Amino acid sequence: MRVRRAVAVGAHAASRLCRAAVLARQNKRARPGLSLVVVTAACILGVAATANAADEPAPFRRGIGVSHAMAWARIEPGPAREFAFPPFADEGNALTSAELQALRRTGFDFVRLAVDPGPFMQFQGARRAALDRILLDRVTLILTSGLAVIVDFHPSDLHPDYIAAALTSGVQTPSFQSYLRLLGRTAGLLAGLHSSKVAFELMNEPPVRPDAWQPMLDAAYAAARRRSGDLVLVLEGGDEASAAGLVEMQTAGFGSDPAALLPFHYYDPYQFTHQGAAWNAARYLTDVPYPARARPPEDSLTATAATIGATDLSSSDKQSAYRDARRQLESYRRSGFDGTTIVQRFAQIADWARSRGIPAERIMLGEFGAKRTALQFGGERADERRRWFQDVSKAARASDFGWAVWTYKGEGGFELVPNADEAAVDPAIVEALGLKPAPQQ
Repeated sequence: MRVRRAVAVGAHAASRLCRAAVLARQNKRARPGLSLVVVTAACILGVAATANAADEPAPFRRGIGVSHAMAWARIEPGPAREFAFPPFADEGNALTSAELQALRRTGFDFVRLAVDPGPFMQFQGARRAALDRILLDRVTLILTSGLAVIVDFHPSDLHPDYIAAALTSGVQTPSFQSYLRLLGRTAGLLAGLHSSKVAFELMNEPPVRPDAWQPMLDAAYAAARRRSGDLVLVLEGGDEASAAGLVEMQTAGFGSDPAALLPFHYYDPYQFTHQGAAWNAARYLTDVPYPARARPPEDSLTATAATIGATDLSSSDKQSAYRDARRQLESYRRSGFDGTTIVQRFAQIADWARSRGIPAERIMLGEFGAKRTALQFGGERADERRRWFQDVSKAARASDFGWAVWTYKGEGGFELVPNADEAAVDPAIVEALGLKPAPQQ
């Protein structure tokens, strides 16, 4: 895809002036002693010094999710359920220029920055204005590290008022109307950077049926586009942004918008990618292979039985859990799931896009990943996980879809750094993704 002529933020000093100018314009005032005209002019000149004068392809081709920096905002203890202020300020939220530059050298060209919208909806006044500055500082840091950025509004499950289900309860509900106002404000904020390397994802994984999400999606797109000019908008379908949710999307309102990307998320087969994940149906599955018939089924059945046996479930519940797990494992094996299955599914999505006149470059594999288990730190099991990443990313490239792998750092097993003390993505996964790291500078 080619977007309208735009420029990227250049040197760090110029970027900070850009941020000041954008905030001044948003607030209808400049900081004391700082002329808005001077700041804006400096911003434009600073950006122009590093910009490409010609139209450039949209840069969102090989990305990585960053979920530790601005997602899952901490809540203060007590009945008030107030977010800690300032949010995203704990040691675990740190994101450095050195890390980002290492990601760029690894071969990634953008970061999908997960942002918890809860604090942006709860705080008002000066604290709310401070959140815009925090967000722009993170965006600026990413841009000046040589990466593009998708700002992904990613509702967490920590505050009941701001979980995705509460925010998607209907177009006319107060919660969604408040969310629309947030979308408009943030779209205007990001559009003020005048960069083709900035995009705005309106909501991560809407948890409602596609038909229920459609009117909310249309309203969200309209609210963001009214304030955003040429800003690239990322629009997910219902059913938690599944492939099925994408192909059920009605695109009449934005299908012809060249600055609208349409992503889907991919975690098939869940028996493999989510084995051992406490929140998933695969919670007790253990030692599941990829492809489905890569190893004898006894490996998984025996290991799964041991996992269930080690729980504190009652005897009858253990029996029930094992029967359910066995059904899942047998269904997976019968499917014969392998790389060909992935290629066929992506081809169906590409066909759907063509049928609606949407170029393949505007379809994005917006999120994919596989939980790493204790057995996958080396040997045959690690090779199976590596092969899954290879098959998925290869199928995306063959379909000309951009992609964003999940996730850089964090907890829960989906992080791509080998351990918490390291910053470099697992070299085996880097190779599987088809990336070619540049030499160390």
